[in-house]
Amino acid sequence: MNILLVRAKPTFMDMIVGIPIGLVYIAPMAERHGHHVEILDLALEVDPHPVLLAKLRERKWDLAGLSCMTPEFEGAEIAARQIKEFDSSIPIMFGGQHPTIVPDQVASQEFCDFVCIGEGEETFEEFLDVWSAGADLGQVRGLAYRDNGQVRRTDPRHAIADVDGIPIPAYQLLDMDRYAEADSARYTPKYKRATQIFTSRGCPWHCTYCHDLFGKKFRARSPENVLKEIRLLYDTYRIQEFMIEDDIFNFDMDRAKKICDLIIESGMTIALQFGNGIRLERLDEELVRKLAAAGTHHVSIAIESASPRIQSLSRKNLKLHMVPDVVRWTRLYKINTLGFFMIGFPGETVEEINMTIRFACETELDEALFSIVIPYAGTEIRSQVIRMGMYDPGAEVDNLRGVIRIETPDFDFKTLKRLQRKAYMMFFLTRFRFLKMLPKLFSLKSSKRYLRAIERNFLPEALVGPNTRAN
Repeated sequence: MNILLVRAKPTFMDMIVGIPIGLVYIAPMAERHGHHVEILDLALEVDPHPVLLAKLRERKWDLAGLSCMTPEFEGAEIAARQIKEFDSSIPIMFGGQHPTIVPDQVASQEFCDFVCIGEGEETFEEFLDVWSAGADLGQVRGLAYRDNGQVRRTDPRHAIADVDGIPIPAYQLLDMDRYAEADSARYTPKYKRATQIFTSRGCPWHCTYCHDLFGKKFRARSPENVLKEIRLLYDTYRIQEFMIEDDIFNFDMDRAKKICDLIIESGMTIALQFGNGIRLERLDEELVRKLAAAGTHHVSIAIESASPRIQSLSRKNLKLHMVPDVVRWTRLYKINTLGFFMIGFPGETVEEINMTIRFACETELDEALFSIVIPYAGTEIRSQVIRMGMYDPGAEVDNLRGVIRIETPDFDFKTLKRLQRKAYMMFFLTRFRFLKMLPKLFSLKSSKRYLRAIERNFLPEALVGPNTRAN
């Protein structure tokens, strides 16, 4: 079969392009069964419509696949409708985080034929075998589809236990040079040729605002398997920087240290950054030292709130007293450290928000990101907000496409935007951080990112546009 995997053009103005990592993971499952697979990344295109149309005309496609997160669903829907408009006989499968959260709603849409729920590798492989043989799709675990006009969902599929057994992603299906020219998917890279990788899946914590695509059991690739992928990217595609996308890279501290040791011993000249996946309590000075020696120049640490009450309510349960030590270690080993903070939890008071702002300012963090809490579909916090009626009046609660804003007796969205601006002003004016930021504002590598952040957080919403995210 001829299979076209598509990453749609994001409709949110501040979405930053990285490789479509979900698609390169499922592509080998089809290739090893003899199917012809191509990946089309419309996120790289200024005008995606004619590019998709040209690709559809190249051959007779037997299946199209689209993967998306919640903020990307609108763009995926646009692409799916275009495919159906070109040839309504092309079956379309949706997968990824958002279709996994609302599989029945996605499967019921006229532009979707199948939904791959959860991890896609094994489900996609089995689906292709069963579907191409004309057998009963009901035997494929982890699938949703329409059957005689009704959405049918099969039994759930267990998480992949042996993550070392998952094939190396099909990087050969991407034009890796184009990603070197695109904006970085995370923090400004040290090296131009940078890409994302996963070294583990799953997170055992139960934060109410998080999605649960990979489950709550930590499943780690071996250090040797991780090094094999890094070596392939380094030797074949000249990749020199790796953005670790794990839910929690350092849950197993010994494994994390071993990965660092293997990188150091390899002699490769590379850099690492962690825009995600570093848990504060799973750091010690030895691991920070090894991370630095392996090339780490940036880590992001999710602190979220300085209020012990909100830490408990959100089930983050961070040991806040460890923040000064961890930041001291990262400064000692010259690792830039960004703190993630969230404001606007349901039930949070303005004083607790100000407590978080003061806490951030008092740290030695290099940078901070203050996000307004968005209760995305599929999260526990969304259920709480809807149950308590703590959202903007008149909003339509639509799990498929809608994003609602939290509003409580203590604050509305305008109040949160004001507090967010206050947080940024106070943070960067404290400890002369704004002086350290000036070179980044005038750097070709990083200026676009920071100017977008200024636009997003300080311009009136009417000037920025309705699709801008709140964080």
